[in-house]
Amino acid sequence: MIARSRLLEAGHTEAPEAEAELHVINTCCITSQAEAKSRQSVRRSLHSAREVYVSGCAANLNPGHFAAIDPAVRPFVGTADEVAAEMVGYAGLGCADLEHDVLARAPQQATRTRGFVKIQDGCDGHCAYCIIPTVRGAARSRPASAVLDEVRRRVAAGQPEMVMTGISVGDYADPERGLELGQLMLAVAGVEGVQRVRLSSVEVIHVKDSLLEALATEPKICPHLHVPLQSGDDGVLRAMGRHYTAQEYLDQMAALRAAVSGVNVTTDVIVGFPAEDRRAFERTQELVAAAGISRVHVFPYSPRPGTRAQELGDLVGPEEKKRRSRELRGRSEVGSRHHRTAKLGTTERVLVDKVAEHQCSGYTADYTRCCLPAGAAPRGQIAEVMCEELQADGIRCSGPLHPRLPLEAGLS
Repeated sequence: MIARSRLLEAGHTEAPEAEAELHVINTCCITSQAEAKSRQSVRRSLHSAREVYVSGCAANLNPGHFAAIDPAVRPFVGTADEVAAEMVGYAGLGCADLEHDVLARAPQQATRTRGFVKIQDGCDGHCAYCIIPTVRGAARSRPASAVLDEVRRRVAAGQPEMVMTGISVGDYADPERGLELGQLMLAVAGVEGVQRVRLSSVEVIHVKDSLLEALATEPKICPHLHVPLQSGDDGVLRAMGRHYTAQEYLDQMAALRAAVSGVNVTTDVIVGFPAEDRRAFERTQELVAAAGISRVHVFPYSPRPGTRAQELGDLVGPEEKKRRSRELRGRSEVGSRHHRTAKLGTTERVLVDKVAEHQCSGYTADYTRCCLPAGAAPRGQIAEVMCEELQADGIRCSGPLHPRLPLEAGLS
């Protein structure tokens, strides 16, 4: 979060949530429920904080909703950079009566192995169901030099894995040197100490040749892409304002698999969109199977005020949405089990991110969760293990097969 960094640079310090005088909450408005949860977080913070700063999408969309909660709540509207600068200025002027330095909420954990690096903001997609372009504006990219500087800081702080994030990361275009997304990922992989590079999510229309080349040629770039589908029916895709057909999605997934052996693909699907009849839903299930998708994040549709889709109404009843959601989640479980079963009896390199008394756990390069014996490797290190048994959402592994691997040897 940019505001967190700017507050720290201005001399403020961090503390546990219950002890912080100032809480900074970044909100979401992707659905009405998400916005409601953001307001709940603000109210909860007021139990201990003297002031609550609110930023993000929901604050941009409805700042008055947050300001009305309590006089101690201050919403900030604008881009991330604008909000960060305003927060720092306001904290310096408006909080002079606090007994100590302002304590910003939600510190970055020193033990976190994965660093989330924001490379762009905004979106030009304007999907019919989405409010994001309204609250985040047009797509704009962060200079590659700034991205690489942040990556170096995160490596120095003990984070060997980088995740490129943004609203529409595939729109990335370096304003300094014109690097595309795949080229930026190659540059990040080249930073000393970086062991893995991931993408948070990428639209199918942005799975370009340069990205395929990066995935195929650089071992540090992880063979896992989360590629939102939303629907496998062309009529629903048109109503949603998506920019591809079902066949184009399938064709691009085939090109991805041809270029990157063993790539793991996960996706998002919206169930119960107003244009989705039963046959359209069945086409979605068929495409999920045909594309070899290992996991589906299912989102029952709900109208979002301020979007074009709101005018279509809410034509699929709640019980039918629940039935379709259960069916698709069942399909997802089949795909996940198939993906994990194929790993049994094979060796994998797992970057350990959680260590407990009786076991530790982490992810393979293709983002498969693995549970390892206690002491297999310390947090932030890679263990080579044998995949032995399926678990509810991962794999139980034995090992390590060799002495603890230096990070440089632990690439998958």
